Order: sequence, then C-alpha cells, then structure tokens
Amino acid sequence: MNKNGYEINYDKWGHVTLVSQLLIAGFVFLTEVLNNALLYVTRSQGYGPETIVGKLIRYLFLTTLINFGLILISQFIVRKTKDNMKRRLILMIATILICTDVAFSHYQFAVTLVIFVIPVMISILYEDFQFLKQALFMSLIGQTIAVIARASDSLYNKDIGPEAAIAYTFTISIFIFARIILNTLLVRREELGEALVSAEKMNAAEERVQLSLKMLETLARALDAKDKYTNGHSARVAVYSTKLAKELRWDDAAIENLKFEALLHDIGKIGVPDSILNKPDRLSETEFNLIKSHSLIGADILKDMAALPNSKYVAKYHHERYDGTGYPSGIGGVDIPLNARIVCIADAYDAMSSDRIYRKALPNEVIREELVKGRGTQFDPELLDIFLKLFDEQKLSVRVNTSHMTENNSEHRYVMDDIDHVIHNITQLEQKSDSVKYFDKFYIYMRNIGMRYNRSIEVMSIILKTKQNDKTEVEEDAAQAMETAIKKNIRAVDVYFRHSVSEHLIIFLDAGVENIDVIAQRIMFEFQATKYKDQYEILYKLNEDV
Repeated sequence: MNKNGYEINYDKWGHVTLVSQLLIAGFVFLTEVLNNALLYVTRSQGYGPETIVGKLIRYLFLTTLINFGLILISQFIVRKTKDNMKRRLILMIATILICTDVAFSHYQFAVTLVIFVIPVMISILYEDFQFLKQALFMSLIGQTIAVIARASDSLYNKDIGPEAAIAYTFTISIFIFARIILNTLLVRREELGEALVSAEKMNAAEERVQLSLKMLETLARALDAKDKYTNGHSARVAVYSTKLAKELRWDDAAIENLKFEALLHDIGKIGVPDSILNKPDRLSETEFNLIKSHSLIGADILKDMAALPNSKYVAKYHHERYDGTGYPSGIGGVDIPLNARIVCIADAYDAMSSDRIYRKALPNEVIREELVKGRGTQFDPELLDIFLKLFDEQKLSVRVNTSHMTENNSEHRYVMDDIDHVIHNITQLEQKSDSVKYFDKFYIYMRNIGMRYNRSIEVMSIILKTKQNDKTEVEEDAAQAMETAIKKNIRAVDVYFRHSVSEHLIIFLDAGVENIDVIAQRIMFEFQATKYKDQYEILYKLNEDV
C-alpha cells in the first residue's frame, strides 16, 4: 500500500525493475562486444588489435561484471528484506549505480548520460510522488558522479560541460513529464476507485432492498396464515391492485412498487391478537377498535422502509373513505394517497368475494351492487369505474398459492369425503403399519386423491420424540398438548389425524409449501410454550416429492 492509499504490487514492479537492470547490463555488454568485434575486423578507427582487445577487457571488467554484480547483490539483499519500501529503495539504488557505471565507462558520454531517464520512468510504477522525487535526486547524484569521474579521466580530453548540461536538462524534463503522467494516473485511479465504491454501494443497497422486500413478502404471507379465514388475502389484493394500475397505464416500476405496497397493506395485523382476528362472533367495540388500529401499527412498521416510501401511506390510509368518514384520520377525496385509494377498492372487493369467518363469499351480482353503492362515498369514482370494467370483463380472476375451498364447496366436500374414507380404513386396521407406518405410502393415498380432483394435497408428519431413552409418564399429556397446538394453528380446510401418541398427521389442501412452513413454525412455537418443551422435541416431515 503506497502513501496515496492504493495497493501496489511490489513483487510485480520489483520484477519489472530487475528486468530493466538486466536489459541495461545485457544491452551494454552485447553492444560493446559487437562494436569492438567490428573494429577488430575492419580497423576502421585505426586501433590496433591489442588496443581493441584491451578496450573489450576493460568494458568486461568495468561495466559488465560490475553491473551484473550489482544485480546479484541487490537481489540478495532484497530477498532478505521484508519491508516493501526498503526493497523498492534498494532496487532503485542498484539501478542508478548501474546507470552511473554505464555512463562513466562509455565513450559516447552525452548519449549514455540519458540512461538516467530509466530509473525516473520506473518510479512511476509505484505511483508515489515522494519516490519519484527520490529517484530524480539519486539520478542527479549518479550523473554528477559520472561527470566528475569522466572529467578526471586523463584519457578523455573532451569538454564535457555542454554534454552534462544537456543530460541534466533532459533528466529534469523527463521528471516533470513523469510527474504529469503520475498525477494523471492517480486522478484517474481515484475517479475509478470512487466509481467502483459508488457501484458497490449501489449494488449493496439494491441487495438490501431486495432482501428487505423478500423478508416483508414472507412476513405478509405469514400474516395471512395468522388469520386462517383470510389466507391469501394480501396476495389477491396485490393482484387486483396491479390489474387496476395496468389499466391506468402505469410504468413497470410503479406497478411493482404498488404490488409490494398492497402486499403489505395489512402488515399492522401483526399487533392484533389471534383470538380477535379469528373470532366467529360479533366483535365488541373494544375489539373492533383493536382491529382498526392495524392501519396505524402498519404505518409505524413501514415508516422507515426506504425502498417503498409510499407503503406506510397505503398501510395507514387504505381504510379511509372518499367521503371522509373512514379511519384512522378521516381524510377524503384526493387527500387520500392514490395508491391507498386503489388498494381500498381491491381490499373491499376481496373481502366480499372471499369467505370470512362471519359469512360466506357474496354472489357476483351482490358484489357489483355493493361496489356501485360505494361510488363517491367509499371509493374514488374514477378508479371504481375502471375496476368495474375489469369486473364486468371477468379480468379479476386470480390464482394464488392458497386455498379458497369452503365447507359448502361441493368439490371440497368430495375431497373431504375421500380423505375421511382413507382415514376411516386406516383406523379400522389392526396393524396400522400396513398403511401408515411408512409415511410415503400414506402420502401416495393423499396424492392420488389430489390428482383425482386436480388439487394440491400435502401431508405432514409431526413426530413427538422424547429427549430421554424411555417413554415418560407424561407422554399422553404431551401428545394432547401437541394436538392442541396443531388444531389451533391449522386452517379450517386442513385435516388433522392423530395416528399414535407420538405421530400426528396433517393433510393440507391447496396450501403451498410456504404457507405450510409458516403453519409448522407456529405449531412449534405453540408447543415450545408448554411445560413439555424440555422433555420432547418435534420432528417434521413434509413428503411432497414422492
């Protein structure tokens, strides 16, 4: 990590520096060998053979051996050094010493002085202004050493002042150019880093939003299971609401938001006791006020839901009336948020078209009549007219993963008769193992019934297993507690069958695996609240893939 906060691959750039050193040393060696070999053959500069051989030996000792020796020594030190900053500095010093040796030993002094550009350019790789300055400073020192050494050489009688001035100027110019490059590189790196961080934050935020929506959707379904006579209500209201929004030609994003807002409109019922939600008798004024409080509770739950900012308004105002006589705030007309007005219509329609604990579903002609009666009083008249158009065109049929079967439904009655027949046969067997010992075989009975009536039938086995080796004296009491927990939490259309003290079976009709999971969790929580939780554990088996 350099001082600018970027992760630097020191091993990579250290390798680049080593390669640069080898290229300098190797290039100078090969150049001198070829140059002197050519002079030896052609005698073009008037040198005798002895002079040429002497020059070659001189370059081999003064340049090649020293350069490769510096490379070996620097690599030995680097491998013994753990600190990346020190390793970087050692490599740079070795590079500059090699450049100094080459500049001093080569007769083309003006040309070889430019070799100090190489360490300055290499320093860019480390993306550090301070190191760039250090490289320039050491290069200038190396040039100065080479100039002084060459000026002291009695065999070299040429004025080196102009050549040295040009070399210094060129090196400093390259430093300025390198600084501009490095500054541009760092700015671009920062911009890229900021863009990546921003993208990561956006992705993380989107993931959190999707996770939150998924959790809230699961919570809404669990809430529907809490009221066994309105199971699937929120999902249906979401479908009706989005159908109306499509008729209004909303864009896909707005429709998707409305779907989740409608799905969560009754989220506040989590604060209403089950005994009130499932009460078959007339509610008292206090109980009705508790039911009405779900709109405020829901708004409070969703108040910080940034992904669905309008969800709190839908939860709060979906029971407001267009004439201003609704609850909880008594607002009316267009003061009621548009999405809440849409959900209000969908909510009322589903309430009338579904079985409730206090009545059966109303006939279509009665539902339409009630909707028309509410035009301009309970419902937004313009929205209602569009909804009635969907109603008349029979576009409001939905398929949600829940049961709409009631005791009066003839098909349901036939299914129940067949299930009762199977259970009766099982209970009459002296050896029940023929039909029930193997859970898969019992499931096949139920699945065949479901296929006969094109219904989804799932069977869950709940085993009450003692945590001790032997049966306890309270086994029957624990089984009774389990039976109570099951009956309290299954839906009205589900069938419970106690096969033995330890094994209990539930037959789910058109429930869907997600709803079954919710019911199973509620049963477990109910049993965990009893005094038998420390003596018994619950084992589930849902056989859906036989």
